[in-house]
This record gives sequence, C-alpha cells and structure tokens, in this order.
Amino acid sequence: MISPKVFLASTRPFSLTASIIPVIFGTILALQSTSIHWGLFVLTLLGAVFMQCGTNLVNDYYDHVKGADQPGSLSPSGVIDRGEMTPKQVHITGLIFFALGSIIGLVLAGLTGRFILYIGIPSLLIGYFYTATRYALAYNGFGEFASGTTLGVLAVIGSFYVQTLAVDWGTVLMALPNAFLIMAILQANNLRDIDSDKLINKITVAGLLGRTGARVEYLILMIGAYVLLLILVAISMLPIWSLLAFLSLPVAIKALSISLRTWDPKELNTSLGLTAMLHLGFGILLCIGTLIGISI
Repeated sequence: MISPKVFLASTRPFSLTASIIPVIFGTILALQSTSIHWGLFVLTLLGAVFMQCGTNLVNDYYDHVKGADQPGSLSPSGVIDRGEMTPKQVHITGLIFFALGSIIGLVLAGLTGRFILYIGIPSLLIGYFYTATRYALAYNGFGEFASGTTLGVLAVIGSFYVQTLAVDWGTVLMALPNAFLIMAILQANNLRDIDSDKLINKITVAGLLGRTGARVEYLILMIGAYVLLLILVAISMLPIWSLLAFLSLPVAIKALSISLRTWDPKELNTSLGLTAMLHLGFGILLCIGTLIGISI
C-alpha cells in the first residue's frame, strides 16, 4: 500500500506550478472580454495538473528504465530509487493521471468546443513521449521546446479559450515570458546533468552546445523572460502593472550566479531549485500585476 506522503512525492508537487501558473494567467487574460466561469476554471486547472502529474510519473519511470536516474542521483522524486514505489506502480499511476486528464479534456470539449482537443491531444502525446520510447523528446534535444510549448504556451491558450470560446493568438506572445522560464528550468536541469547525460547517450541542447553554450542559453532564457515582459508592456499588450514580476529579479540573479561559476552538480541542483522558485515568483507577480492592470 502506497502511503499518501509517498504518493504525493511521486507527483513532484513542487513542480506543479508549471501547470498552475499558465492556467491562472490565461484565465486572467480572459477577464478583458468576459467574466470568469469558475467551474470551467477548476476543470481546466485539474486537467492541466493531472497531465503534468502523468508526465512527471512516466518521466520518472522511463528515466529509471533508461538508467538516467541511478541510486544516489539527484532525481526529481526519488520514489523508485528509495524503493517506496516499484517502477510498475509509478508507470501505472502516471497512466491513471493521463486518463483523468483526458477525461477532463473531453468534458471541456463537450462544454466549450472541440478546439480544446487541439490543445489537449498534443499535450498528452508530448507528455507521454517526453521520455517514452527510443525517440523520446527529452533524449533527443527537444525537452525544452516540448515543455515551453505545452506548459508555457498551449496551457495559456487553452485556459483563455475555455473562458472566452475564442482564440486570440496574441496570447501566444503574452505567454512567452512564462514559457522562457519553464524552458530555463529544463536547461538548469540539463546543466546539472551535462556530464551524466553523456554516459547514457541522452542528447540535450546543453550537451549539444557544450558547457559555454549551455550557460549562454540559460542566461538568454532567464534574462529573456524579463526583456520580453518589458516589450509586451511597451507595446501595450500587457498593462504596466505586469512589471511587478520584476520584483523576482533577485532570485534570477542568484540562480544565474551559481550556474555561471560552478559545475558541481549539488550546487547546480540549488540553482535548479531557485529557477523553479523564480518561475513561481515571477508567475504569481505577473498574474497579480496583470489582474490589477485589467481591473483598474
């Protein structure tokens, strides 16, 4: 019997802000043209979280099978390494989460229209094949792009759509700062694992670029989020209050200072944690600022 504590740990709860923040942000953007349908919001949020939980669990399973997560490694949840769940249990639990997310997606499609399937089906496929099979996205250099596309952009578009029943492609641009920080989380992870990934023939952008190039990409993603936000405010796509997100800049500077001075995996793991914290702080402040700007 799996304890609730172990079950919760297997989902990597600290990472779920990557699906929660985009849904909240997309819903706030919808306020410019409609009032919030809270039932649809809750369904959208649950669907996104379930899909990410499924991705996290299936990711852990295939990373274990492929040898990416070894005993003593800095793997995200560690429930397999610690013997708290068997690989089969982790895989099945991930599939259950995917099934729950898919059911919610079908309900949303019935309530709002089939466009939501154009968001949900690619997200499901990307989530599963992120680490599954020999053609896994994360093992062939597409990890950052896959995460940035699904959690960074599609989640915002879908959340906006279920509220407005309309597609505003401007939301793609407004979602980019969040997408950049989600990609930065993956890049921070790949910086930490740049040497160990080579041992299992895992191809990442960090590995392809080499140490210097990988650091440059991480820097571009981190600073790029703030630059994009400035541009979006300057062209009036987002209100000036959205610049509240700049209050998170000290966390970005601290994460960058670590990543640019060391290759020690434990220190880089700290940088990874700070990058995830940055995504949360930046996202919350962006949501609050945008909500204030839309409301006044």
